[in-house]
Amino acid sequence: MIKKPVGYMLTLLFIVTLSFLGCSSSPSSSDPNSGSVQGEVKPKEKNELRVALSVSPPSLDMVKTSTTVALQVGWHIFEPLVTLDRDYKPTPMLAKSYQVSEDGKEITLTLREGITFHNGKAMGVEDVIASLNRWKELSPNGKTALANAKISSKDSDKIIITLEKPSGTLLTSLAFPQQGAMIMPKEIIEAATEEGVKEYIGTGPYKFVEWKQDQYIHLEKYADYQALSDPANGLGGKKEAKVDRIYFHTVPDAATRVAGLQSGEYDFADELPFDNYEQLKTDPNLVTVVSKPQKYVGMIFNKKQGLFANVTARQAVNAALDHEMIMMGITGNPDFFRLDHSLMFVEQPWHSEAGKEKYNQKNPELAKKLLAEAGYKGEPVTIITTKDYDYIYKSSIMVKDQLEKIGVKVNFEIYDWPTMVSKRSDENKWNIFFTGFPTYTNPVQTLYLDSRNKWPGWYNNAEMDALLDELRHTVSFDEQKAKFEKIQALFWEDLPIVKIGDLHGLAAHRNYVKGYQYFMDAPFWNVSVQ
Repeated sequence: MIKKPVGYMLTLLFIVTLSFLGCSSSPSSSDPNSGSVQGEVKPKEKNELRVALSVSPPSLDMVKTSTTVALQVGWHIFEPLVTLDRDYKPTPMLAKSYQVSEDGKEITLTLREGITFHNGKAMGVEDVIASLNRWKELSPNGKTALANAKISSKDSDKIIITLEKPSGTLLTSLAFPQQGAMIMPKEIIEAATEEGVKEYIGTGPYKFVEWKQDQYIHLEKYADYQALSDPANGLGGKKEAKVDRIYFHTVPDAATRVAGLQSGEYDFADELPFDNYEQLKTDPNLVTVVSKPQKYVGMIFNKKQGLFANVTARQAVNAALDHEMIMMGITGNPDFFRLDHSLMFVEQPWHSEAGKEKYNQKNPELAKKLLAEAGYKGEPVTIITTKDYDYIYKSSIMVKDQLEKIGVKVNFEIYDWPTMVSKRSDENKWNIFFTGFPTYTNPVQTLYLDSRNKWPGWYNNAEMDALLDELRHTVSFDEQKAKFEKIQALFWEDLPIVKIGDLHGLAAHRNYVKGYQYFMDAPFWNVSVQ
């Protein structure tokens, strides 16, 4: 057990000195800096982009893993039939068009011609059907979006998805990139094991070349890539490989990422510490990128066993938390967070006021009363965390302190990111963990709400599942929004997780990197090194 910090300022000082790591899905702002200084660093290689990431992905099989870092690399390799424009609306990618039937039960997607995979094979309907069936089998989003759906083809270029009930969310689910409906060759899918595909072969502007574990992932320009002619728009439109090679380096230490960026060892660095913002912003050789918002921070309960299988215990913790203190502990700067209770961001039409009164209660006396009602007897509560993501570690420290103040004994376990991901899948290993949730395009994509997803935490509420299904099968947005109001009200009553707050992200790149546009995360197509 880590000794309990005393007081807010001591806690804040403690976490800042313990950790020097950083953080990085939605619109962004940049601080372009220009000018020349003595000793200005030039790019090492004009046709190469070197990216420093804080962690290494568990896999690049985007259909199997929901980790953000897999998306950061994988979406350069793989592409879906439809993707998202800057307004988070579906737009064609590997499909050149789509049509929805009047009853909302059938979607016909017409494939683009001349698309080839990185192994030279022409993309055909058999590859698309195999890919969608695999997405339906493995991805939580796919399982619910295509439940009981029939996927067939017509002629050599049309995919037909036939649903049992109308869907108002299928297209945005097909377009959502995280654990998304990525298209791969049928043969690669058939050769896949329980661990995932054996080869990373897609249709994207970059192809996989090499992975040196815990060092780097090397991608190379795909010479036969067929870009769309429409202007770039969100994740859609024209995507060009403007550098020949991209190296995604694994650099867990935040100070090393900062130093490497400033020295020119790296061209782009993600998950940068908020403490370094002024230093980076005033460096004339750098451009800082602040994403507002980037994610929301969530505290996940193990609801399958242990203390937090009891909803009253979850309500006790929620009553205790001071969300502003936690978010200040993460960032040290109010410009990098926003207190908001909604599961969908303020910038989205889905944003809801439901459950607001249960957010940021800061009521330790009520928390103690609810803990007693829940039958808490002083048994240790295990929080698993990682220093590989600064916001996760600092959230854990802050909440540990607040739980101890209401009499909860905390067992605090620190792991590297891959080990923590493995541990959170074991119901016997933890009671609480923290993570971030991205910009979902519709509420049914929220992994932890639907029991059929079996996402770590194992929420199981038949009323919530029914509400999600009702929203999924409703076509009118006004009616969908009314369903979501009920979903969010139930969320704050039953508390599958506690939303802590909206967190902005900080990244930066050398000023010779041109064309970078943040959207949902860090895409490097259309980016050049000059």
